[in-house]
Parts: sequence; structure tokens; C-alpha cells
Amino acid sequence: MKIPKEKNKFQIDDTSDGMRLDNYLLKTMKGIPKSKIYNIIRKGEVRVNSKRVKPLYKLKIDDLIRIPPNLIKIGSKKKPSIKHKDLNWINDIIIYEDDAFLVLNKPSGIAVHGGSGISNGLIELLRAHRDNNKEDLELVHRLDKETSGCLLVSKKRSKLRLLHKYFRDGRVNKTYLGLLMGSFKKKSFVVDQPLKINSDNNQRKAVPDSHGKRAVTKFNLMEEFDNCALFQIKPITGKTHQIRVHANFIGKPLAGDQRYNPEPDFLENFGLKRLFLHAKSISFPLPNTSEKIITIESKMGNELNDVIAKLRT
Repeated sequence: MKIPKEKNKFQIDDTSDGMRLDNYLLKTMKGIPKSKIYNIIRKGEVRVNSKRVKPLYKLKIDDLIRIPPNLIKIGSKKKPSIKHKDLNWINDIIIYEDDAFLVLNKPSGIAVHGGSGISNGLIELLRAHRDNNKEDLELVHRLDKETSGCLLVSKKRSKLRLLHKYFRDGRVNKTYLGLLMGSFKKKSFVVDQPLKINSDNNQRKAVPDSHGKRAVTKFNLMEEFDNCALFQIKPITGKTHQIRVHANFIGKPLAGDQRYNPEPDFLENFGLKRLFLHAKSISFPLPNTSEKIITIESKMGNELNDVIAKLRT
């Protein structure tokens, strides 16, 4: 990013080319509430090349952004520092890394990014731990707070755009392991059910709706137990909470899913204390080649393996 002499002006370089204006300001002006960002854009207080633009405007190289001078002080307020010594565990969850991206084996119980009362998510902790200005660490996709497993993070803006294109073009394949409740007559089946997002008591939830966006999930049975079974799950589309809602839709909810099936299940007696959903692998073309496919796998944690071991006895 080039910085003009005026502190309230920013000139776009190739690291932010193609980025949405709202996302750019949220990233650049730390400490300013999201609602404030959208408000000043809509009021025309933010100008790009001296013109009013919409929040979804995609920035181009050499675009000149001007923000109100009084926001500089707000955006420059320091947030509480994150002690690096407390973040050494992040090294242990990096399962692959090259010069373009890295993949984390995300733990269950931590959000991928801050917001909505969460000061620091995994991406903020990763940035603090690396503390490297040469890296532009950004989430390529998301996982639910309760879900563990493969999480892809780009290290360069140009690679982020390319990886996003792979997702849009359907060139990214993800597989999950999930424990579904109930008994099963079929070993393999597909759920093709549109979903839409509802907000209920400030909680966003996906719900089946014929007027929603198409969502497709493949389920393949791997191992069956009494009243539950372990499945390999492949989301063909990538909608919010898709696997969880599709499992609940067919009456076979994921074990430990307190959001979509809050009723307690017998697996608590087997030590299950979280959602039984793990992002096992992710496959996509290497950004530097566009043809060679790389597959990265993450191991399921002991808290889930122990439940399976008890179910087998």
C-alpha cells in the first residue's frame, strides 16, 4: 500500500487490487466499528478518486481513497497486545506451508476471526504470532467455531484472489468426518436442499427453504455403531452451516450440535463435549501451477477419536 503525505489518504497498490472498499477499510482502519465504516461510505464521506462509491466497489491499482481526517485518531488507537509467548501452540497446528499459503488444523471452540463480541479469532492470533509485515495473511474460507480441521490461509493478496477463483470455479474439494445420530438403511446418499439465512435473537442460522440458494451435500457411511454412524461428508456447494442443517433436515443430526439440535444425546456419556464435525482434507490446484492438485489432510483430535474408540467397545 502506498501512503500519500496526507494521513487520511491511501493509494492502492497490487496487494489490494480487486479488494472490496468496505473490506479494505475494515482491515486498514483498525478500531473503527463496522457500522461506522458502512455509515461513512453511504454518506459519501469516503471518496475514491474524489467520487462517491458503494461499499462493494472493487478497488483498482492507483485508486486514491480519502477518509474523514477525524477517523485517523480512532483507527490508530492501539488494541491490547497479544503476548507472543502465549501463541506458540500455533506452530503445532500448521500442517502445510509454502510461499503462497498455509493450512492450519483449526481447533474446535475458536472462531476463525474476531467480531460479534470476540476480540481475537484464529486469523488475528496467527497475525500476531507471525508479526511479519511481508505477509498479508487472509482467510481463504471459513469454518464454524465448533468445527475443527483444515483451514486455508493465503499469504499474498494475489494468491488470495486466485484461491477465491478456484472456490468459485468448483476446483476446491473438501471432505469432512461427521458423526450422525440415528440408524441408516443407505450407505450413501445425497441431500439437495436449498438454504437461506435467518437471524433469530441475534443468532444467524441457516434454514431449509425452497426459495433459498441451492445446497448439495454427499454422505458416505464409513462405520456404523448403535444409534449413530461415522460418515465421510462432501459439501458440493459451500453454504453457511450446510452440513449441519442438511443432517438435521433428514432427521439425522450431527452429534453434539447444540445450535441445530439442542436436545442432549447419549454420546455425552461417551465423553463428547463438542460438535462432531472435522474438516479432514482440502484439495485444490497449486497457485503457482494452476494444474497440479495438492491434497492436505488434518488428523482428527483425541477428543473425537476417544469417542469413536468407546463406541467400538
